[in-house]
Amino acid sequence: MSQKSVLTFNQLNENAALIMELSFVVRARIIEAADTMLHLNVGMIRPSAVRTFWPTYQDETIGGHSLGYGNNGSNIRYVPSSKAISRAEEVLYYWVPEYVHDIERRLILSQYAMCMAAPKKVGSFRSFCEKTGRVRRTAERRLDAQIIDLAAIIWKKTQSLQCPDWSRVSPMLPKSGIDLGKMATVMHWMSEGAKPSHNPEMQEAA
Repeated sequence: MSQKSVLTFNQLNENAALIMELSFVVRARIIEAADTMLHLNVGMIRPSAVRTFWPTYQDETIGGHSLGYGNNGSNIRYVPSSKAISRAEEVLYYWVPEYVHDIERRLILSQYAMCMAAPKKVGSFRSFCEKTGRVRRTAERRLDAQIIDLAAIIWKKTQSLQCPDWSRVSPMLPKSGIDLGKMATVMHWMSEGAKPSHNPEMQEAA
């Protein structure tokens, strides 16, 4: 094998490893978006385009206020921050409509996020597959493939990738070997040599 081939092979391995790390962040961001939407009273004002790919869900309420929970498990209503809302909007209004064109993958992706964000109320992803006549392994393969595709697109387009609120999302994520403590220090990701872009709408007002 020539030196050039070795370098190309190593670069491909590095790119694949990077995309896998990015896919973990993308998965966390999608789950965070579902969690954020579950705790916002916006069911009546979301555009129809959003409702078509995000499953409707009627949350329990007391006195018109949605129930939530704190990080310590107490019955304290969780109120998403403006940054969390901006990240959710990026997922809902940009990632899904622009990059997820397959209807089946879109449905599986959104339902998976809801199941991870609120399993006690929505049910498990396994239960969803059983009720809808889907083969769970096939659904999970499509889910994983779509998340990796999203990560690859974001990496290819050299877009800034913001991390979610790990303290909020980590209890909802499936177990993995990724060090969340290390990931939490990466607030933004951009490929080497990429030119940053200014997006005022994604910034939190001072």
